[in-house]
Amino acid sequence: MVKKERTPLYRTDNGVAWITFNRPETLNSYTQDFLMEINDSLMKAEMDDTVKVVVITGEGRGFTSGGNLSELAEMNKDTLRAIYDVDATADMVRLVYNLKKPVIAAINGPAFGAGIATAMACDILLASDRAQFGYSFTGLGFCPDSGASWFLTQKVGYNKACEILFSAKTIEADELLALGLVNAVVPHDELISTASKYAQRIAKGPAIALMLQKRVLRNAVSTSFEQNRDYEAVSQILASQTRDCAEGLQAAQERRKPEFKGR
Repeated sequence: MVKKERTPLYRTDNGVAWITFNRPETLNSYTQDFLMEINDSLMKAEMDDTVKVVVITGEGRGFTSGGNLSELAEMNKDTLRAIYDVDATADMVRLVYNLKKPVIAAINGPAFGAGIATAMACDILLASDRAQFGYSFTGLGFCPDSGASWFLTQKVGYNKACEILFSAKTIEADELLALGLVNAVVPHDELISTASKYAQRIAKGPAIALMLQKRVLRNAVSTSFEQNRDYEAVSQILASQTRDCAEGLQAAQERRKPEFKGR
């Protein structure tokens, strides 16, 4: 019996976990089985102490088209199925968003619907010059889900979000950068090498401090200055007690590069 290859490919390299959506014949669209396998890969990266950074990308010509059209059609016929499908996708995006480790999206082509939410749940978004975000919900008679409206409004504000969603707009790579929806746009053939450079640089950093920094920044999105200042203070105290902090301070005094161990 031939063993079925998992649809999200998973590999690790020098502290970086690479998760590649591998259903190129359907533009890496989500099915229930695919979502469960993605969740497994995410948890594998989270639990592996040798993994410092996660990179998510797509195989073939696109990142992910989000929901599979045949499964979306079933949602239209069955309310319970609709609840199940929406919850499953939202849970996967939530898992991406809540990973303690830094997550980089290497957006190699089109992303649609919940696929956009998946990309925007990441911490750093690198886009190929072939990338595009297709906010196709209106054209399908759907409402945005899986956090897509929240991420968009956080980035561009309410009025611009209305324009994009109501018109089912597809945003090309240059405009993605101009709107602040991605961190950088690079030539398509350089996307993976660029993501690798970003990931390797982060992987060499102090893992505990990076985790705390991620929490502080996420907290800053939804709290006041005073609340976040207190959260920063607690996080700084925790970071100051790590071996990596001691190494960083000693390296600075000795005018050399620190060698962080993640402790």
